[in-house]
Amino acid sequence: MKVKDIMDSSPDIIRTSDTFERLIKILGEVKYHVVFVVDGEDKLVGIVTEGDIIKVLVPKYITVDESLISVMDADYFKRKCLESKNLTINEIMSKTTCTVREEDPIIKAAALMVINKIHTIPVVRNGKVVGIVPRLTLIKQITKVLIE
Repeated sequence: MKVKDIMDSSPDIIRTSDTFERLIKILGEVKYHVVFVVDGEDKLVGIVTEGDIIKVLVPKYITVDESLISVMDADYFKRKCLESKNLTINEIMSKTTCTVREEDPIIKAAALMVINKIHTIPVVRNGKVVGIVPRLTLIKQITKVLIE
């Protein structure tokens, strides 16, 4: 079986030039807790996960010394949200390192998810996103195979 047989062909996409505020506004419509990032030519250049969104709000020095959490006051979260609203997606996204093609076997998608510890993988054609394979879809496929 190939990736094209199980992929969802309507992944959530945002542009590098869009803002953090726009991303937050569309999150309610996002299906898989991940948004693929494309450039001006619609080529896949990155991904934004829930973790990337939270990282925007947490100061980088916290990852070095957790005891510094206590210096953040009760209004820090609200201030940081407002300060971050004009950040571009390019500033907060993670680079996409693995993809699959429509003609790849589904075991390749599964293997890349395990190796890279990811829950979804983009499906590309000529560098453009044409679909998504979430982990749950693979689980459903296993169930389907075992029932047959």
